[in-house]
Amino acid sequence: MNWNLNKKTRHCRGIVIFIVISLFILQSVQQSVFANHGKEIALKVSDSQFIILPGKNVQQVKLTTTYSVSDPATVGKQISGTMKIYTPNGTLLKTTSIPNGFKVDKSGFQQFVTSLPNSTIQSINTIVLFTDLNKTAPLSNSITNKLVLNKTQ
Repeated sequence: MNWNLNKKTRHCRGIVIFIVISLFILQSVQQSVFANHGKEIALKVSDSQFIILPGKNVQQVKLTTTYSVSDPATVGKQISGTMKIYTPNGTLLKTTSIPNGFKVDKSGFQQFVTSLPNSTIQSINTIVLFTDLNKTAPLSNSITNKLVLNKTQ
């Protein structure tokens, strides 16, 4: 009988060890799969313009952002970013992005520039977001900015 008890004790210990190891593995997998996507990079606006280009029949939108990376695994990766431009009532006018992406440093700046056909629009709203290179997964906070024609902000 004592033999069976030792066998059962060893079997129970094996199960407990298996469960503990499984929990550690599950936790590390869960952290990588469900990481804080969209929080790897902190994004801020440093300069923005919505102007009519002299001698041209277009309006230019220029937005300069500064960023700092909080996730060391993101530093050195090729990423992208998008800028969406909306009318004050929420109509999407244009989406522009960084064509081939850029290699992200620990901190830095990135500029978004695009043009719109000249119109009577006096103000726009922009939303900028850094994403993965495929532009499918967010890597930063999104920043919203209201721009008034011919006023640098």
